[in-house]
Amino acid sequence: MKWLLCFLWIGTSIAIYAQTETPIWVHDVYRRINYPPEQWHTGFVQDQLKANEDASTKLKTMERDAINRLAESIIVTIEGETQVESGSNNSETNAAGFRQKVKTVTSATLVNLDVNSYYDPSTGMLYAFAAIKRSDLSNYYQKQIVMDISQAETAIESLKQYIAAGKKSSARSKIKETNRMLDEVSFYRTMLHVANTDTSSNALKPGREDELHRTLEKILVGYNMDIIVYMDCQLERKDSINDALKNVPDILCGIIAQALNENGCTITDDIRKADFVLTLIGSTTQRSDGSDSFGIISYYANAKGSLYDRSEQKKLAEFNILNDRNVYAAGKSPEDAVIKAFKLPVLKNMIMEKILSAINN
Repeated sequence: MKWLLCFLWIGTSIAIYAQTETPIWVHDVYRRINYPPEQWHTGFVQDQLKANEDASTKLKTMERDAINRLAESIIVTIEGETQVESGSNNSETNAAGFRQKVKTVTSATLVNLDVNSYYDPSTGMLYAFAAIKRSDLSNYYQKQIVMDISQAETAIESLKQYIAAGKKSSARSKIKETNRMLDEVSFYRTMLHVANTDTSSNALKPGREDELHRTLEKILVGYNMDIIVYMDCQLERKDSINDALKNVPDILCGIIAQALNENGCTITDDIRKADFVLTLIGSTTQRSDGSDSFGIISYYANAKGSLYDRSEQKKLAEFNILNDRNVYAAGKSPEDAVIKAFKLPVLKNMIMEKILSAINN
């Protein structure tokens, strides 16, 4: 029993000593020997604790910084071994997007990602270290490729069904999903290339994503992707005081029709040809009649309506902008005031945000 108690005391003492001792990974020599760059990606940061800083909060921040440094080491490897290309002409934007993608994936993966931090109260120094084996990352990339290709294949089959059923909104969504999956595959291919991973298995052989790209192009040949909108324009009448639109009752409809054209939509007079029906109801409200000491005549421009998807047979969006403090104007006459109010960009933007978000999503 005495021997056992002595052993437990010694073991406990060693554990406590190990917790208070500076971890060995703090030393550069140790990291270089035990985490060689041909096998590991690492990130290391250190800093001095400043006055009024909380050590635990600072350590959490430094752990994220260490992961970012690790991601930077991956990026440096990629830039040194391959040329990252993309479809856009803006190479700087592409490079920035790719770098952000690497950081996001590295931070989100956390597969066998080892993150450590340490605060030395005697010196006020803080340290954080992140490390991951290249082979572990490679395995993750391979799994992502297989999964993304499978999801792209499924999305393409769904796309065929939506096109056959005339469900254009759902079809557009599947096209975006398919392209996103194929872009993901391209990204992970680049990462695997840098990792010098064997991709001889059927699931990983390059070329499958190219076949899917060609399949997608064939499906879309002759398919009209234009967004066709039928507009049901109305003017809500209230009373002689508030109704100020007489000579230009369709002013709101004209403004929104132009905005839709500028955003790639086509307006049709035949509801049977439309993908969407936009119901748009305009009205006005008197804000001031000019009888006060300032003599200001001002009116609110109001708009309410909805967007209906004909193929899906459901309402996608509704809006009701009534007496909004940002949508009024003053004028020489009631009609002059309401024309100015309806032409305010804020009203158009509020309506278009609702419409476009529903169409594009």
